[in-house]
Amino acid sequence: MTFKTEAGASAARIDPAVPDGVTRDAQGAAGRPRGDAALPLRIASAVVFLPLFVLAARVGGLVWLAFTLIVIGLGLREFYRMMESKGLAPHWKSGTFAGLLLPVGTYLRLQTGRTAEWNLGALFTVLAGAILLAELRRGAGKQAVGSIAATLLGVVYLGWFGSHIELLRELPRAWRLPYALGASFAILPFFLVWICDTAAYAVGLAFGRTRLMPDVSPQKSVEGAVAGLLAAVGAAFAARAWFAPYLTALDAAVLGTLVGVLGQLGDLVESLLKRDADAKDTSRIIPGHGGVLDRFDSVLFAAPVTAYYLLFRVLDR
Repeated sequence: MTFKTEAGASAARIDPAVPDGVTRDAQGAAGRPRGDAALPLRIASAVVFLPLFVLAARVGGLVWLAFTLIVIGLGLREFYRMMESKGLAPHWKSGTFAGLLLPVGTYLRLQTGRTAEWNLGALFTVLAGAILLAELRRGAGKQAVGSIAATLLGVVYLGWFGSHIELLRELPRAWRLPYALGASFAILPFFLVWICDTAAYAVGLAFGRTRLMPDVSPQKSVEGAVAGLLAAVGAAFAARAWFAPYLTALDAAVLGTLVGVLGQLGDLVESLLKRDADAKDTSRIIPGHGGVLDRFDSVLFAAPVTAYYLLFRVLDR
């Protein structure tokens, strides 16, 4: 996640060059590690997290809002620390406050049954202006533009994209549907991303040979990416049969493709940011997995596309 599952990281490994200090014998004939030392921690994290995640989705309301705020808040802190490691000085307190207001605004807006975005747009306008004025208060500096841009990027990337996690759970209120249906909406992008990531990792590990974007993430392969895409489509059909009967066969094919592509692109975007900041993981807060941003990078792209697909193609029928 993404729930990056027991299997581990989101992508696909392909015969990377042997790292310094590791012999080829230790990695195996093809240059791959023989095992995943973090696997027990990943399994333990999944065993603890998954039931809590499903429970939060079922309860909804303030419980799901709290989950969303935790994900966005921790992700923003990791993001701003990466920006600080680059020598920038983002307004992390203001940015975090602004980022957390967006899902709260989404929650309050849908409590009234509205789907219009104008009030969130007004809120974001005020917050962006406040961040610009905060930089003005610092006075002239060499990194003024970079610090402002980094602050605003965090608000958009984590706050705005992440607010769609909350939007999905509260959608039934706006459409006068049974509130319990929101649990299915909320779980759907996570489920698709989880299956996509697992397939991409497993196939890439076993068969990956063609590098996808070596300058961004050397361990990801074309073979793994294709497998992830196909698995996401298959997962959408499985979701249709299991907990998302509102999807038609065409919906499953289209939404699975969209999430399979955009979810993996979201993973690559986060890899790009980490490479630019010279960071391997954004933090070590999740045992065996890394940081919150490491685990939810794909969902930040999958949640919005799922929300808008449901809004414009499913609920509007």
